[in-house]
Amino acid sequence: MFVRKTLRSAALGLFVFAGVACLAQAPTLANIRKVYVEPMENHLDQYLTSEISRQFHGTLQIVTSAGEADAIFRGINIGVQTTNKATVNLVDPSGKVVLWSGTAGDRDKKFLDVKHGGLQAVAAHMIHSLHKAMQAK
Repeated sequence: MFVRKTLRSAALGLFVFAGVACLAQAPTLANIRKVYVEPMENHLDQYLTSEISRQFHGTLQIVTSAGEADAIFRGINIGVQTTNKATVNLVDPSGKVVLWSGTAGDRDKKFLDVKHGGLQAVAAHMIHSLHKAMQAK
């Protein structure tokens, strides 16, 4: 009986320890240093890559394979969206955890939402939002 209780306690302790270890390894926005941008329709991936380089000034590195990345940008239903609005997710390398999600449009607030800026403006607004989220503690 004593051996059974000891084994049960040991197994429970190991289970709890494994759970805590998994939680400790879960990626957060704060520890992302390398991202991979998946190909997207209308070449939105190229605009996102350009904006990451421009706005992060090298603090967020863009890698050419998903295997090297801490997180991956994925377009969400880009094909059904117009070129003046898009949604992307930033997911962990397994693709199971959404670390950040953003939707942005191309309207310019300075011009009372009349002027459209295209995909470059969509990417600029989206990456600006990500940058703010990564700086928040």
